[in-house]
Amino acid sequence: MDDVSRLEQTPYEEDEINLLDLFLVLLRRKWLIFWIVLLAIASSVTISLLLPLKYTATSRILPPQETSPGLSGLLSQSGGAFSGLAGSLLGGTSSADLYVGILESRSVADSLIREFNLKEVYEQDYLEDTYKKLSDNTNIDVSRKTQVISVSVEDRDPKRAADMANAYLEALDHINRTVNVSEGHRKRVFLEKRLKKVKDDLMKAESALETFQQKYGLVSISDQAKAAIEGAAKIKGDIIAAQTELEVLKKFGTEKQNEAVMLKAKIAGLKEQLARIEKGNPPTNKNDSDEFFIPFNQIPELGMKLARLMREAKIQEEVFKLITTQYEMAKIEEAKDMDTIQVLDRAVPPDKKSSPKRALIVILSTIVAFFLAVFLAFFLEYMDRVKTEDPERYQQVSQAMRLRKR
Repeated sequence: MDDVSRLEQTPYEEDEINLLDLFLVLLRRKWLIFWIVLLAIASSVTISLLLPLKYTATSRILPPQETSPGLSGLLSQSGGAFSGLAGSLLGGTSSADLYVGILESRSVADSLIREFNLKEVYEQDYLEDTYKKLSDNTNIDVSRKTQVISVSVEDRDPKRAADMANAYLEALDHINRTVNVSEGHRKRVFLEKRLKKVKDDLMKAESALETFQQKYGLVSISDQAKAAIEGAAKIKGDIIAAQTELEVLKKFGTEKQNEAVMLKAKIAGLKEQLARIEKGNPPTNKNDSDEFFIPFNQIPELGMKLARLMREAKIQEEVFKLITTQYEMAKIEEAKDMDTIQVLDRAVPPDKKSSPKRALIVILSTIVAFFLAVFLAFFLEYMDRVKTEDPERYQQVSQAMRLRKR
């Protein structure tokens, strides 16, 4: 029974002895541990004070409401700095990820490197090293919850950090405007050219009418002829406007075939009405209006010339009104389609440094130094024990260490 009790107590006693030995080792080597830790604290404090201060400025933008349908094709076709973006950015990515891809592109980096002379600021000899340094100092992040995009730039100069964070947004906006040439923009350009031509035609028609009236002293015609002119001019203007709308639809609305068919039918109906007015509007069935317009060929010769000039001026006036309306609508569509960025927060120069984190440096250095000092204390204790208990082995270990130093 005594043997059994002795066996049961042995592990506990050994553990107690081992823990006591460990404590005694630390106690004997306390000054070694103290000086190592103190040296680590002093060194880490000195280093953290010598490290250059850096500041981080952050700008934020809202995610785009929707990806422009023409952006993928336009990125591919635009060439130059943007041609490489299409393949990497488009492939099941969200609109926010598309913006991040543009912000991380080389074209944006080139813009910042030129604007802030970063090759000299970062003291780099090679452009590739400057790209890497800029990338290391920049963090672009998307909130998975809100999709808000944050652009953070770290720099020694707080003002430059803020300017660079804002420059990222300006570069994104520039690229977005360059590649996102919307359907509304193309319509607006087309109608702008057409409107200029119509305006010139209107001025010519009005000038010709004024010249004729001054030459022959004719300023008016019969009420019936005037009614015929105004009716024909209104319909002719509608025809030209509808033809312009159809031309726009053919150029930019490939998926709107039903609208094209309806416009063609409308034009055909208007042409039929115009022909009837020019012939005096003879009734063709019981549903037709009984209103009668004098046929154009029954107007006297000078009156006919005046009527034609008045009709041409009236036509151009009606066309000008209708094309102007279409042009204004195209400008509104262009403004809606222009997918500019929405800035949530512009970066401002930060007041507080972002690095170095001196307290963290000192704490981590102290912890690491303490464990290294403890390890060294136990190693020295082990060497002392080997030296006393096994001198031969101590000599072997010492010799091995000396050889390793060489």
